[in-house]
Formats: sequence, structure tokens, C-alpha cells
Amino acid sequence: MVVSSSKYTGAAAVAEHLTRSLRLVGVDADLLFLSGRNLEERLAGEAWAFPLLVKERRFGHLVANLRAIRRATDGVDVVISHLPHDHLLCVVAGVHCRCALVRNFRRSRHLRRDPWHRALARPVRAALLAHTALEAKLELLAPVPYLALPVPVEERFQPGVDGSPWRQRLAIPPGVPVLGMVGKLARGRGFDLLLATAARLGNDLHVLVVGHGEEQSRLERLATRLGIAERVRWAGHQIQELPALHAAMDVVLFTGLGTDHGHRAISEAQACGRPLVAAALLGVSDLVQDGRSGRIVAPSAEAFAAAVAELLAKPDTAAALSRGAIEAVAGRRFRGSGERLAAFLAGVLPSESDMPRA
Repeated sequence: MVVSSSKYTGAAAVAEHLTRSLRLVGVDADLLFLSGRNLEERLAGEAWAFPLLVKERRFGHLVANLRAIRRATDGVDVVISHLPHDHLLCVVAGVHCRCALVRNFRRSRHLRRDPWHRALARPVRAALLAHTALEAKLELLAPVPYLALPVPVEERFQPGVDGSPWRQRLAIPPGVPVLGMVGKLARGRGFDLLLATAARLGNDLHVLVVGHGEEQSRLERLATRLGIAERVRWAGHQIQELPALHAAMDVVLFTGLGTDHGHRAISEAQACGRPLVAAALLGVSDLVQDGRSGRIVAPSAEAFAAAVAELLAKPDTAAALSRGAIEAVAGRRFRGSGERLAAFLAGVLPSESDMPRA
């Protein structure tokens, strides 16, 4: 796995989860990534994680990265690139001349059919897709074998976690309904829609926002204008505490595309058994069966508010969605994802290679 990122988010999180999934099922998989920031801290001590790439501020850094990729991929069967830049580095380093180069496509804009993207796609032996909505574009760009694989879900996301300590810590009154959402507080991530939805619901409902980012000040001002500021709780950036924070929510919203368009936040909420209401965005229907493992609605405050109000008024319906969510995510755990990915990778290699080294 090669990913030119130093932060545990987006494509880097996907690359890490896929590496762990493969290793769990016996594939000798390593991860090559950008040094610095929290990804290196998170993976410190992991024998399969190599922060050998550097930020390219000078030409010498580019040369160093190409050398690192050549050394790290010597003798491997498959290399999976995750971002346009690390894919370009792999092509320039000639990785595709020595082994199977697989590209993990996360966004539709990376599948454009202009000369540049066609040239980059030419050396690709196979592809991974964030969701099935990308299939048609891939087939037009590069008719190669592909696998649409949701982001694997960590085992720590489970139902039954106690969320009451977080409710107490955030001074949420006992018994009041909590509408929550997890993500980066950035423009276009849909937190405006969360607040607008809450403003249409009852005066006792509280809002739990988990995340941080440059938009927080603006969102706080929006909450004030909507008259709900006293009912909004800002939990900040959390990683280890996410299962408990999900447990503190009665309904979880998913309103906007994340950085890698794999909708990891949906699977994590489902794995915790939370009733989920998601916007009808590309790829969401791969993860949510409307009325069974969540609700899919139009991306409007009116539609979200109606769906949330129904779930809060009908506990049996919410409980049925929770059970359906837990069932739906069972096949997205690390072992199942690793087995699917290992079988796919073995299928794109020559017949004598039964277990790829990635």
C-alpha cells in the first residue's frame, strides 16, 4: 500500500484499514506513507508501517520518494496506490513494470477521461472502488477488473457501549433526545444541514457535534442565529472515544461527502447500532438499505427533520433500524474485507501466485 498522506483521515485511514485487513487473513502487506503528523504517531511500533515518504518541497525530495517507493516495492506482487499523487509516483518509479499496480479510486473526479487521466490509468492492472456508483466511469476510463469495497470497520465499534458518561460530561439533561453527527468541520461537509434540521425539531432536542475544523466558529454563529446554541454540544476531535460518543446519540445524521467518499462514518454509526438518517448521495445505497439498515432522504433540512421526528416518535422503528444496521455492517469487518480483497488480488495475478504480497 502506498499513500502520500501524513494524517489519519480520508485515503490514509482507508489504506491503513485495508493493510490491517489483509494481514489479518495472512497476506504479507505493508504500508508506505508520508512521515510526520498523527498517522506516524498512530502507527508507531507497527512493523508493517513505513513512514518513508517526505513532503516534496524540493526536487531532491521527489527523487527521494521515488527511490523509497522502488526499494519498498522490490519483490512484491501487488502495489495499491490510493491518491493521485502517490499513483503518479508509482508510475514514474516504474512499479507497474515489476508487479501489478492497483489503483484505489475514491472520487469520480479521479476518473475523468482527459488525456492526463487516461495516461495514468494505462499502467493499472486492476482497481478498487469506494462504491459501485463509480463502476460506469471506471469502465469508460480503464476496462480493468475491479472490486467495490467499503472501508473496513474496526472491531471497537460495537453496540452496547455506555454513552451516559459523555452525556453527563457534556451537560446533556437526562432523557432528552440527542441528534449527532461526526466529521471534519469543513465547508461542504453538511453541518449547516445538521443545525438547520435541529432547528425544525422540538425545543428539548440536543445536538452533539463530534469533530473540529476551520468552520466551527461560523457554525457556532449559525447555531446562535437559529436559536439553538444552548442545545448544541461541541465534543471536538475524537478518535478513541467515537464508540461512546455514538452511544450518546439517539439518531445519527450523515449529510455530506467526506474526504475519501467512502462514507466510513456511516459504517461506524451502523456498527454501534445507531439509527441513521443519510442523504441520498453517491455510494450511500451501498451501505444503507432504506427502511432496513437506516433511512435515505433528500439532502434537505425538511426531509431530515421529518425522518428524525419519526424515529424519535416511534422507538420500535428506531430499534428495528438499529438491528438492521448491525446486521448490514457484519460483512464490513476487517476479516471479511480482508478475505474479499485477498481473493480479488490473487485473481489479478498470474495463476502461480496464490497469496499475494502487497
